[in-house]
Amino acid sequence: MNLSSQIVDPPETFDALRQRIRDRFVSLSPHLQRIARESLEEPNSFALNTTPVIAAALDIQPSTLIRFAKEFGYAGFSDLQRVFRQRLIEGKVEVRDQVLDRDDSRSPSDVSTSFQACVAAHVGALHDFAKTCDIETLAAAVHLLRGARQIYIAGLRRSRPIAEYLHYGLLRSERSCTLLDFAGGMAGPQIATLGPDDVLFAISFPPYSQLLVDVVLDAHVSGRRVIALTDSVSSPLANMAEIALFIPSDVTSQFQPISPAVALVQTLVTELTRE
Repeated sequence: MNLSSQIVDPPETFDALRQRIRDRFVSLSPHLQRIARESLEEPNSFALNTTPVIAAALDIQPSTLIRFAKEFGYAGFSDLQRVFRQRLIEGKVEVRDQVLDRDDSRSPSDVSTSFQACVAAHVGALHDFAKTCDIETLAAAVHLLRGARQIYIAGLRRSRPIAEYLHYGLLRSERSCTLLDFAGGMAGPQIATLGPDDVLFAISFPPYSQLLVDVVLDAHVSGRRVIALTDSVSSPLANMAEIALFIPSDVTSQFQPISPAVALVQTLVTELTRE
């Protein structure tokens, strides 16, 4: 008799599903055991990725994921995946930042669900950044800023509030700083005033603002010192900066938590007040 036919009700919570996977593990085929093992070790991947992506990572056919879901009483893989997504929305574990965008089961009017998903996304983003932040590079940025006569700050689009917050923090710390005026068209002339003892702190994530890239280029070709806060070594800012700080960015997401960048800015400001 097929064991899956004995399962009437699929598990409604992740804890229940996890226990059922453990109980059934030895009776599963090798392919299904591979899926079971991955689902318990990397539950976030099951919540956040599409069926083809998960299948490719496991080197199996997407249909095998459907068969796995049916082994545990679900009509299809999307029903099983909803349990993994609900686990994230409820904030029971560290999460990444795509739950809100990819959870098709939520109601648009469910403000509580949206709030919990956003909070969970920020918690997950901070948790990930705490593990990946290059502390030595961060310390080097502090050292460079500490010796600067004037700190110029550049940020547009979603980087603008990060730039504003850094500007605020430096002013509160009585540091001489200038926030570049892109709206008034004065960013270019401001960059022209950078001296050899000044530092440009530029912030940009995909999609990169060409206006910001241009002012960084102007500073770079003039031999001025640049610190970049961006997403990766492939960023146009990275190869023009003396120091590059990286916070990975997911280009598939319309809205992403800025909490890691805020934490980094707070660290910089805190360290600059320790003199």
